Amino acid sequence: NKTKDALETVTGQLNSTQEELGTLRSESEGQLETCTSQLNRTEEKLEKASVQVNSTQAQLETTSGELKDKEDELETETAERNKTMERLETCSATLTSTQTELDQTRKLENITRWDVLYTAPYFNNVFTDELYEELTSSWDILRKLVGANITDGIIDHFRNYHIERDCSVFEQLSSAMLRQFEGVELTSGS
Repeated sequence: NKTKDALETVTGQLNSTQEELGTLRSESEGQLETCTSQLNRTEEKLEKASVQVNSTQAQLETTSGELKDKEDELETETAERNKTMERLETCSATLTSTQTELDQTRKLENITRWDVLYTAPYFNNVFTDELYEELTSSWDILRKLVGANITDGIIDHFRNYHIERDCSVFEQLSSAMLRQFEGVELTSGS
């Protein structure tokens, strides 16, 4: 009987253990399902995060490329601006130098009758008989201006006339045309 009692006790314990194992198995399966479900959700979240990371990476690469292009553009524009500034400085220096030369020359007190030799047909050219004749005929024309008040206006008139017409045509002008300047003071802008 002892064996039977022991066997029943062991059987009872086995049954109890089997029930506990069944309960544990159910609990474990429930926990496994919960863990699997959480794992699946975590995996989905990771997949979404991976897609977002890839999208962000692509955007970053695009933005980096655009930034590089803008940096290149800026570098090119800066180089062009620097060249322009250098040219402006050169032009400004030339302009200042020219203005200084202009200020130092051709002032009324510095003008002589020989300054005509600085003009285009004479300066840095061989003085020929033809140039001599042109020069003296220009001075001969001045005889017709006797009695006229020589002002900026009359000088500008004849300066423009000589630019537009040949000097030989000037000889054909009537003395009546020249008389209109006698005693008349023409000023700049007239």
